[in-house]
Amino acid sequence: MIQTKPRRLTMNRRALLKASSTTAGAIAMSSQFSEPAVGQSVDESPTFRRPKTILPVPIPSPQFQHVEAGVPDTQLTREATGLLREFSTPLLFNHSHRVFFWANEMGRQTGQRFDVELLFICAAFHDLGLLKKFSSAGDRFDVDSANAVRQFLEHHGVPNARIQTAWDAISLHTTPGIAAYKPLEAELLYNGVALDSLGVGYESFPEDVRRRVVAAYPRVNFKQEIAEAFLGGFEHKTQTTEFTCNEDICSHFIPNYKRRNFYEQIQNSPFQNS
Repeated sequence: MIQTKPRRLTMNRRALLKASSTTAGAIAMSSQFSEPAVGQSVDESPTFRRPKTILPVPIPSPQFQHVEAGVPDTQLTREATGLLREFSTPLLFNHSHRVFFWANEMGRQTGQRFDVELLFICAAFHDLGLLKKFSSAGDRFDVDSANAVRQFLEHHGVPNARIQTAWDAISLHTTPGIAAYKPLEAELLYNGVALDSLGVGYESFPEDVRRRVVAAYPRVNFKQEIAEAFLGGFEHKTQTTEFTCNEDICSHFIPNYKRRNFYEQIQNSPFQNS
């Protein structure tokens, strides 16, 4: 993983003197506003934040644990496929496989090395949070999916760096503008989802690959059924969709649904103007 040096925060000397003279009490070394901050040493390994309620990820029955043609055949991919077969739906099974094959082809076109096994697992898990079995009461569905993949990979003793890549890829797959700055697997998953769900990149994608994948994993009434699957995944916790693309689903399906307005929230802040 590429690491960047932390940016140094600097302040113009005149601005610093002005701030010191007008807010000296507020920026005193011994702050009166809070207890001393407790930080983590940069030399320590990062600590994962755990959900308050753990939703157990089951081990699929052996008869469901076999991969499709073109998917790398490992214990992890067999179990991930088994979870889709046993606990998911035909809609999500086909969608997840198409996402993998789109993302895998995009990765091949980059000419860069990427973790094909992890990419498939990300594709298999990315929408599991839409299913009741993997859905929490208060987290975004993509976060539920990411928490499920973390639990799955930890159970198999996968190193933390790979787990974090998978968690980031899945939790960000509906959030624009970030995955491109994460490990390549995260960007490939995002782009694979965008192609299958929205048609982004359709014209530039190899037609022969497109035809073969759709023939193997059909898109039967996909546009309507995936929208309904989204609704089913977060209709009971619409607050988790606020300010995300998923709020469009709520606006379309739920009568009298009122979207949150970021500008209005700023204006209605209890702080006085200054």
